[in-house]
Amino acid sequence: MEPKPGLYEEGIWQVNEQTLLNATNMRTESAEILVQEHLAHLLSYGVPVFVSITAPGIPGFRKIARFLAREVGAQIAGVEVYITQPDTGKGEELTAKFVRDATQAVRNELGPDAAIIVKLPPWPEHIRGLALGAQEGGATALAATNLLKALHLPEDATAAPVAGGLSGEALRPVALRCVWELAHDEQITLPIFGTGGVFTAAHVTDYLRCGASAVQVASGEWLEPGLSARLAMECDHTHPKTASAWKS
Repeated sequence: MEPKPGLYEEGIWQVNEQTLLNATNMRTESAEILVQEHLAHLLSYGVPVFVSITAPGIPGFRKIARFLAREVGAQIAGVEVYITQPDTGKGEELTAKFVRDATQAVRNELGPDAAIIVKLPPWPEHIRGLALGAQEGGATALAATNLLKALHLPEDATAAPVAGGLSGEALRPVALRCVWELAHDEQITLPIFGTGGVFTAAHVTDYLRCGASAVQVASGEWLEPGLSARLAMECDHTHPKTASAWKS
């Protein structure tokens, strides 16, 4: 809800041509600024807009969801609940119960018809339990995955290392495995959004082959603005079945 001062102004380092490191402790704006200055601009494009939220604990998720329900309501298409280990607040392990409770808190504030996508960390060994927690909490869909913890060492040997999350090309093989694990689990019935390192129509196809119902583009859009639209057109022309699945 409140702005976070953080340590880094930009918060993004380009590791290689298609891989980014996103600083964990970066400066962020308040929810009020998001609504007043950014959301109206995004809505002007006439496309569905999802708001991604995260918080240092269940009360924080509840507070943000309540604010969104009050201030923007039906203007947005839904909310992405971004789950990552620091959100548990005091260093304890991330559990299925936390994911369930966070999802349920958002669901209770936004109502039964809201679209809630729960984005999970890239942990193939543990993602199943977290996904079941999200499903039990009332998620509409799952997104796999968010960032992989990594470290950036500045060229200046006297500068402090930068802790952050890896995204882009380096994340894709891990995210594909996570999508595969979720899509082939009989107890998980939610649609899955594949995300991580999507730069080409072939990458879209890879996620759909692993069982994703849709694909998100993040780092690719940052590195190449307009990439999402280009991929949509490419899939329409060269992979009609892929495009249909992607847009479902």
